[in-house]
Amino acid sequence: MDYFFIDIDGTITDNNPYKKYPEEKLVWGNPIFGVIRDVMVEEGWDSEEARKAIEEYADKIVWWDYPDILAEFNLPLAKTLEKIYQWHYEYKIVYWDTVELIRELYRRRKNLFIVSNNPIVGCLLNLKVARLGDITGSKYFKRILGANILRGQKYQVELWRRAIFQIGVEPDKIANIGDNVKEDGEIPLRIGIKKCFIIKRDITYEENRNGIVLIKNPLEILKFIS
Repeated sequence: MDYFFIDIDGTITDNNPYKKYPEEKLVWGNPIFGVIRDVMVEEGWDSEEARKAIEEYADKIVWWDYPDILAEFNLPLAKTLEKIYQWHYEYKIVYWDTVELIRELYRRRKNLFIVSNNPIVGCLLNLKVARLGDITGSKYFKRILGANILRGQKYQVELWRRAIFQIGVEPDKIANIGDNVKEDGEIPLRIGIKKCFIIKRDITYEENRNGIVLIKNPLEILKFIS
């Protein structure tokens, strides 16, 4: 196996279970939008007007990314990014065993691609926390295939089909690594992806289900790779 799709949420990073962002600060259910709203307020916006403006923009531009919103409202770039970075360091945790796996796959010259429900910069913000890149990119991944490129979410077969065509490799040459049995296992297998490794840190034993391999420690994936 030389080509790998890799998930982010629940696989490389996750929400901090011990520190939850206040629900009343969410905008459109999104904490980063909440951070952006707070910057807009600091820049003179009324809080409710800022919330409505962000929500209206996100409704209008379906496949938005965070820089689109910063540019739309002409927010101070360095200041806003720093607050977004701070949020990630405060409210995200990193699965360092997955980070170690990615670095080892990279060392072995495997072709790695992020496939995520996040937009591209949303992916890169998480990779920054995991010390695998920053918002300019990542040396570990050949492409960051976010929702705004794939125009969908991972529960949709169409997203996976687009991801395959984005990298130009037949699906039986690709393995997927994630944490969700359906989105990272059953659905990609439908379109011919060779094997799906699902990281479940609470299981007590490894299980192989017709192409879906449930594992406890991400580094166990290495024993399946030549």
